[in-house]
Amino acid sequence: MTGDYQFAIASDNQGLLWLSTDANPANKVPLASVPDQTGYRQWNLYTGQRSDYIHLEAGRRYYIEALMRS
Repeated sequence: MTGDYQFAIASDNQGLLWLSTDANPANKVPLASVPDQTGYRQWNLYTGQRSDYIHLEAGRRYYIEALMRS
């Protein structure tokens, strides 16, 4: 569905969430990160853990990537 979406990351240790403006991974930008562990589904422990709202369009492909360090 076309709309504005907010993304968040929770991780066992450090984590970083990326999103591309299209299906190409080369266009990815960081959205959210955690410097250390969070609890399960704990979305508000760190200030950078949630993205701003991002406008996505129905029918378009987007590349998303989550990196986590153990």
